[in-house]
Parts: sequence; C-alpha cells; structure tokens
Amino acid sequence: MKKIWGFLHRHVYADFQWRYYSVVALFLLGCLFFNYYFDYEDSVLDSYEGLLRTLFYFLTYAFGYYVVLFLYSLFSRQQGFWFKKEFWVKSTFALALLSVDSSRPFLRPVISVLMEPELQYWSYKVATNLISQVVVTAPLLIFYRFNDRQQGHGYGLAVRQFDVRPYFYMLLMMVPLLVAASFNPGFIQQYPMYKTSGAHAFLGVPEWITVFLYEIAYGLDFVSVELLFRGFMVIGLMHVLGRSAVIAMATVYCFLHFGKPAGEAVSSIFGGYILGVVSYETKSIWGGVIIHIGIAWLMELTAFLQH
Repeated sequence: MKKIWGFLHRHVYADFQWRYYSVVALFLLGCLFFNYYFDYEDSVLDSYEGLLRTLFYFLTYAFGYYVVLFLYSLFSRQQGFWFKKEFWVKSTFALALLSVDSSRPFLRPVISVLMEPELQYWSYKVATNLISQVVVTAPLLIFYRFNDRQQGHGYGLAVRQFDVRPYFYMLLMMVPLLVAASFNPGFIQQYPMYKTSGAHAFLGVPEWITVFLYEIAYGLDFVSVELLFRGFMVIGLMHVLGRSAVIAMATVYCFLHFGKPAGEAVSSIFGGYILGVVSYETKSIWGGVIIHIGIAWLMELTAFLQH
C-alpha cells in the first residue's frame, strides 16, 4: 500500500491544478446527472442497432475524452499534442475499439441464428465478454507490433519486477466494503452478472459448469479493459499527453459505466484514476488486472451468497 500511496502522491503533486480538476469534476457531475436523469445510455444509446449504435457510442466517448483534454490545454496552456498525428491516430483508434466493444453490432442476430433458443441468453452473455478479445485485445497487439514495438512495454503487459503484494492487500481491504454493498437493493438487482437461464439443463450438465465458463469469460474481459484503458490510453499515449493521459482516460472509463448503478459510475472515476496513476508510474497493467478481476469476482461471490 505504501508504494501505491507513493505513486499517487507523486502524480498529484506533479499534475494537480485546482481549477482544472474542479472544472473536470463539474463536467463529470453534469454528465452523470444527464445520463441518469434522462436514462441516456439505456434508453437512447441502446435504442439504436448495428453500426449506427457504434457511431453514437463513439461520439459519446469522444465527447468526454476530447472535452477533458480541451480543458487541460486551456488551463495548462499546452496545445502541442493537438497537432501531433500520433495523438489523433491513437485516440481515435482507442475510442473506435471501445465503441465496437460497447455496442457489439450484429452480435445478437448472429447468436440467434447459430444457437438454440435455450442457449441464446447464456451464449450472448458469454460472447459479450469474450468478444473483447477479438475487437480490443487482438487489434491492440497488432497495432503494437507495427507501431510501438520499440518501446518495449507491451502497453503494460511486460512484467518487470512486478510486486503483486500491494494489490492483494488492497483486495483484502475491499472485502468488508463489498460485503456491506451486497446488502444494497441496487447491488442485489444488478449482481451477480451471471443469471440462471436453463442453459445447463439444456446441455445436460450441472449449473456450476455454465457458471464457471461464464465467470472465466467475465474475468478475461477485464484484461481487455485494462489493456485498452490503462495500457493503450495511458502507457501508449504518455509520451504524447504526459500525465494528462490519466484523467482523460478516467473520464471515458466513467462513461463506460453509464449503464450500471450510479454509485458504481461515480466510484469508477476514482478507481480509474488510481489505476491509471499506478500504470503510469509502473508501466504495467497487471496491478489493475489483479484489482479489477478480484473485485469483479468478489462481487459475484457476495451476490451469489445473497441470492
């Protein structure tokens, strides 16, 4: 934990501008209010289908990302990154991958054609998590191979004397909070993400098998999340944006949670910021992977116990 506090202290000391941080906080509060008051993601974004849905997700994420960077350039008077081709290529690529992953165009029709009706719900839930390996992880690795290989960091995948202990200590500290949160009606309504669908009965296997397969896919999705947000959007862009890459990433990360309970979207700002700082300082995403998967599976476990 001491290491992580050290990372945060160093980053905040170097990056903090009270006017900039205050305006970004007001901007995020306004976006959160708009989303949950008008039910923007669930009622508007998700009402579209196919590539049109992907386009609107892209515009939504781009709005948050570029507004925060505009505010940064306004308060810091650093506009140089706006004129760099690498910034536009990488930021557009990242937002495009995220938009495809969030909208999943044509996935539901494909599942409905390929799967029996009894398997469609469970298959869609599993495929929703696994598809990120195709539309996020694979493109990022290919991009790295042809553009950033000389950097040697693998967008944070490279293991360089990585110390796992601080992150497991953090998980232990989270256990009482997650147990307390599991008594909240909103939590019980949202979790566990695995829902009984009868797929196990149709397949003729115990339900723990369909649960296990879903949870593995659910965990793998967070590796893609960390690779995109903390790996590509922070480590991959840090030599272009410097420390401002962290708060811009955390903004989009908050937007990613608009479809979840409001408390989770708010906490994602702080969680995304902290994990972004850790990845910036360590050049590794593995701390975030441990925290993210650990919290996700602990939430699943507490929800299963509640139900």
